[in-house]
Amino acid sequence: MKRGLSMGLAVMMMAVSVLGCGKGGQGSSESPEKTQESGAVTEKIQAEELKVAVIGEPSTLDVHMTSAFITQEIGYHILEGLYTIDADYNTVPMLAEDTKVSEDNTHYTIRLRKGVTFHNGKELTAQDVEASLKRWVEKTSYGAILGKILDKIQVTDDYTVELYLTEPSVVVTTLLAFPNQQGGIYPKESIEAAGEKGIPEEYIIGTGPYRFLEHRPDQYVKLAKYQEYCPRNEEPSGHGGRKTAYFEQLTFIPVSEDAVRKDGVSTGEYHFGEQISTDMYDLVEMDPASEPVVIKPWWWPMMVLNKKEGIFANVKARQALLACLDMEACMKAAFGNELFYRIDCSAMFQEQPMYSEGGKDMYNQYDVEKAKSLLAETDYKGEPVVWYTTKDYPYMYKIAVVASQQMKEAGFNVDVQVVDWATITQVRNDPSAYNIFSGATTFTPDPGVLPHLDGTWPGWWENEKKDQMIVELNAQADEEKRQQIWDEFQETWIWGDVPFIKIGDYFLLSSRSKDLKNFDEGPFTFFWNCYLEK
Repeated sequence: MKRGLSMGLAVMMMAVSVLGCGKGGQGSSESPEKTQESGAVTEKIQAEELKVAVIGEPSTLDVHMTSAFITQEIGYHILEGLYTIDADYNTVPMLAEDTKVSEDNTHYTIRLRKGVTFHNGKELTAQDVEASLKRWVEKTSYGAILGKILDKIQVTDDYTVELYLTEPSVVVTTLLAFPNQQGGIYPKESIEAAGEKGIPEEYIIGTGPYRFLEHRPDQYVKLAKYQEYCPRNEEPSGHGGRKTAYFEQLTFIPVSEDAVRKDGVSTGEYHFGEQISTDMYDLVEMDPASEPVVIKPWWWPMMVLNKKEGIFANVKARQALLACLDMEACMKAAFGNELFYRIDCSAMFQEQPMYSEGGKDMYNQYDVEKAKSLLAETDYKGEPVVWYTTKDYPYMYKIAVVASQQMKEAGFNVDVQVVDWATITQVRNDPSAYNIFSGATTFTPDPGVLPHLDGTWPGWWENEKKDQMIVELNAQADEEKRQQIWDEFQETWIWGDVPFIKIGDYFLLSSRSKDLKNFDEGPFTFFWNCYLEK
């Protein structure tokens, strides 16, 4: 599998076939296309509206202000970045035309595509990129990773932006490409209009295939097809390549109940219902009007250990906890159907370029006697081990129930506290309040940008040797050497030092209308290039 744009040659240029873009990129007079399927001619319908049932109401539509998936999902239909990811999770250009990187990986020269327009008709320029990236670095966690090594952003001309770093890095374009907490490019005027609560909705303006139309809280967010959209010429691949908007309107409707989202697709009220309970898989599969969509890869659940205070400040106690766990039992209890989970030690999914089996022997041991022996080497005297979990994400609670019983077999006195997710996000910042909290890691494009490897992230994994190894990983351009560093890091630090414990991979269930075709089942759901067919 090919690597991303950020992981190859020390000096590189990616030339693309789009040198400019005039008005009328998509046009509004497209004829419905004919397709041949199983000997029968079917028709792609240029539908008036696609309705998507989402899990809740977005707190903001400003993608720089939150990592909430619903905001990001709506946002990357409106906004685009300099780069994005293709179907194999490689980094590819989007608003960038080409990229040159210095031999020492400290200087990136990014040339923009010409003729790309924002939804307000203004042409994209380097000044818009500069303003957007400066704010993105300040507001987002992925931006902050770049911000730590960013010396300056310099505009050379209207179509050229240069990034100067204080130390070498090969993950710059990867950070800029990632769809969640995306480095979305707004017009400079939108950045200037931002207040404490973010960019006002009337300034939510991008270059994407859909433009913001209307937001009625707790009712819907409506987007409209951008008639002057400037697509790339490459074949569609994941979020990369050519984007075609087949719908005049794209409507996101907050629907809190799983069953209502599922039933709405079945009755035709919605065309897509996201994130429904995996227990409903058989019901969706038997339904004549809808089809199950298994989003794979998705996330992995984890136990995050407090390494600053309490029992798990001792690495032997962390190793004892790891030794006693039966991951298969935990994942089966949480997800039931094997379609939706996988037992795997890697922090990167099997589908990703940097997949690793480093530390495999330390994962899924379920060795109670070993756990007791390791725990005996600590000064643990049976004090309560406080574990915060939540039923807001049922799999977190189910894992905690099973894993806490396994811990008790090894001699831990476990006190499981069931609270809402908002409470966990507050409590996890107080080192005196807990020993474990339930969490999950979203799909991440590269191991060098995993946020929970940072010592400031909740759980406080503070270790200079570990940090230096991440610096070496992110500075290494040679693919084989980079993989070797990561294999060693995963074995030595993730499974040897046990800052957190990955339980396994889990996958998402959604439901779509059988009329919705050419839908991409990747981890970042989008609705360009798909269409309704009758």
